Amino acid sequence: MYLLSARRKGNFRSTSRLQWVRRVPCFPLFTLLVSMAALTVSMSSDAATASEKQNARKQIYNHAMKLATADIARVAERKQWKDHQVKVNVFIPSEVSSFPACKTPLQGALPTGDKMDLARLRYDIRCEDGAGWEIGVTVKPDIYIPVVVAKTVLERGEIVSANNIELKKRNISSSRSGYITNPDDAVGLTVKKRIRDMQPIAPSQLEQPILVNRGQQVLMIAEQDGIEARTMGEAMKNGRKGDLIKVRNLGSKKIVTATVDGAGVVRMLYAPGQ
Repeated sequence: MYLLSARRKGNFRSTSRLQWVRRVPCFPLFTLLVSMAALTVSMSSDAATASEKQNARKQIYNHAMKLATADIARVAERKQWKDHQVKVNVFIPSEVSSFPACKTPLQGALPTGDKMDLARLRYDIRCEDGAGWEIGVTVKPDIYIPVVVAKTVLERGEIVSANNIELKKRNISSSRSGYITNPDDAVGLTVKKRIRDMQPIAPSQLEQPILVNRGQQVLMIAEQDGIEARTMGEAMKNGRKGDLIKVRNLGSKKIVTATVDGAGVVRMLYAPGQ
């Protein structure tokens, strides 16, 4: 839209000096304010919805952390872990983005019948306000504790000594073969299979050394009613500490069952002559 305007300089000039001037469109101020208010409300609503979704995820994350930390602490106390460190990784399904924030404390536990597996903890977490919701969350912890490792390569048949092992922190959460935390539990045992240097030593990789060999003369000890009797015998098979083996009494020639008690020593289950 255009309108005519004339510049006055002394007297009016002819219309030939009139200039065309563009009129700036104008809208009512009220309409502009209403539009801005509607835009602000829309943006605030979107921000509130995004915040609500974020809060639901954060609530679930915090509750899963709380459950996992408590469960790991109980295991650490029971197994007497010393100087352990834990890093927890929480995996939450994407569907949580549609959940509203819960207005009551969340509830959660391991699924009924599930055994605790530190390699993969799973919790059912639920909100009990209003319509409520429930979701399964997976927690994979990394647990570092000092365990016994080989300082050097240990060959099969080698006897473990205090000089060839040491304590090093390792992640044991996914260990299936087990681990040893006390060096005294490894010293004196025999290596069943070659162990690499710096490799954590599992109980299944060690065995008690042979204390009695087949055909070896052994000291037989029998105890009854507080009275101890000793005699010599011959081992009928090899034996490690705690093994039950057959032993022939060199005096009576009877064969009895005995428990290997030490190097060249067995304890009979029954007194001689019975």
